[in-house]
Amino acid sequence: MEAAFPQDRLSMNPFRFAAFQRPLLGPSAGGRQAGIFITHVLNDRIQAHFDRLRHETEEIIDWQLAYNPWTLSDLVAGRGEFEIDRTSVRVRQAVDNGHLSMGYMDLVLFPLVRSANREFVWVLEYDVDFAGRWLDFFQQFSSNGADLLATTLNTHRRDPRWTFWNSANGPCPKSRFTRAFLPIMRVSRRLIGVYEEALSTGEWSGHYEFLVPTIARVQGLRIEDIGGTGPFVPWRRRRRNYLNAAKNPHLSPGTFVWRPSMTAYFHEDETAFTQRAMLYHPIKADVVEWEAEPPVALSEAI
Repeated sequence: MEAAFPQDRLSMNPFRFAAFQRPLLGPSAGGRQAGIFITHVLNDRIQAHFDRLRHETEEIIDWQLAYNPWTLSDLVAGRGEFEIDRTSVRVRQAVDNGHLSMGYMDLVLFPLVRSANREFVWVLEYDVDFAGRWLDFFQQFSSNGADLLATTLNTHRRDPRWTFWNSANGPCPKSRFTRAFLPIMRVSRRLIGVYEEALSTGEWSGHYEFLVPTIARVQGLRIEDIGGTGPFVPWRRRRRNYLNAAKNPHLSPGTFVWRPSMTAYFHEDETAFTQRAMLYHPIKADVVEWEAEPPVALSEAI
């Protein structure tokens, strides 16, 4: 099948399919899902990691490599070819915050997801890997109809010390507040519409790892954990796909954590991945580790 997205090696404009409205295969084309591979750094090792992902899943997913070196200031000023709605409530919130990397990556990710024009779209950060064949992981979800698949889904009641509750606001009881860890997620077309409409009211604000699962849950959409041991994981996936310590500041120990980092991808050094058929995060392949003082429960890596 012809690729739905252009794939110019290293030099590609990451938002070409969004900016120029290239024709994409619709959701009726065999029910194929799309994927966005997002990175702010691009080198040969990351490219090889993406090539493995794309090659091993080409039967079921069309991937787009999205290279996003731009800062919030770049996007707001109109630098680069990807345009954002500078008048939106969410952009104003991000400007007040000052950084994309502290909870506002939805400004980049969700327009990409919407432009993919599929019922379901995966988002995968460059520092996520799988200790096995990628097809084996994604095939688990080929017939899954959840609007949101994510990791480390948890409620305010079960995890009241999560750092980013401080900025969480929404027109619902705190008992409905839900968080996630989103280096990997899959979202539905329906969730994108509901999410954007909710944010436009100005009643919601905070970290997108709060907003995405909470808005989905409050609006009656279906959310599921990809694996692990939390309250939103179906029994058949319990302790599968990844493990972490959800209430630990670094999510450690486990395979899918905030820190410590690994230095090699699975295709480079399989021996470093001690548990097979598991997602791992983060892998920093010649990438300077994002420095931050870990607060009570810091759980975002960009």
